[in-house]
Amino acid sequence: MKHKNLLVWVGFVLILALVAVIGVQAASPKTLYLDWRQVVPAGSGDPNMFGEATVDANAGQARLCYTLRVFLYPGTDWPPTGASIHNAPSGSNGPLVVDLQPSFPSERASGCVAINSALAHDIQRNPAQYYLLVTDSSHPEGAARAQLTK
Repeated sequence: MKHKNLLVWVGFVLILALVAVIGVQAASPKTLYLDWRQVVPAGSGDPNMFGEATVDANAGQARLCYTLRVFLYPGTDWPPTGASIHNAPSGSNGPLVVDLQPSFPSERASGCVAINSALAHDIQRNPAQYYLLVTDSSHPEGAARAQLTK
């Protein structure tokens, strides 16, 4: 009888561990694709810039973490001058809500910034209401953009 109870508990713990692993994998951030054509107004982005990014808001830790890979065609000024998160749906511009303040020693930049827990929660629940904007010296209002997704 004791052996059977032990097997039930071990099975229960294994199921919980499996659910936790699946939940962590499902919560991993999706890759976003930076595109100059998404910058508003249309046609105002930098056609020489493209890239990819991940953005992960964590309400429990009150922080937002990001990774960026930005590429520019040869002959374009390096580095990008900034990256930030703004609040607006696709096709609209909105206010800056998080300045990522990335450093671009190469095409890669990453880091975490402290943000308000309520903002992190809203980004988690409504990612399509936020976008990532990368700027350069010739396009201070936006060189490339990616709308956040779940």
